[in-house]
Amino acid sequence: MVRSLSTDNLEKKKKFFIDNIAKFCDKCGQPYSVSNLEIIQDNNLSSIIHFSCSSCKSNHIATFIKPIGISNRMPINTDLEVEEIRKFAQMKETSLEEVLDIYMYLKNREEIKI
Repeated sequence: MVRSLSTDNLEKKKKFFIDNIAKFCDKCGQPYSVSNLEIIQDNNLSSIIHFSCSSCKSNHIATFIKPIGISNRMPINTDLEVEEIRKFAQMKETSLEEVLDIYMYLKNREEIKI
């Protein structure tokens, strides 16, 4: 079977992220493989990577800032699928007006105390 260049490049990127961001699951210590990673967003400045442990099912999101080679990883507890995370990561930022609208909506609800 002949693999496409894009598949090879994707696998190389995933191996790079494993080597430079997380080789093992923080929760159970299971080694990550390329099948445990999804690249949510990738551009010239940064990458957002989703790590999912095949053993304990814990999830982490990592950011990698390319020009300076710095990464940050955090655990996430969510019921969102990787495609949903990818969709939200590509959305524009939330405005202050939108935040205030939601705050006022919640504040006026009797069953919610703010």
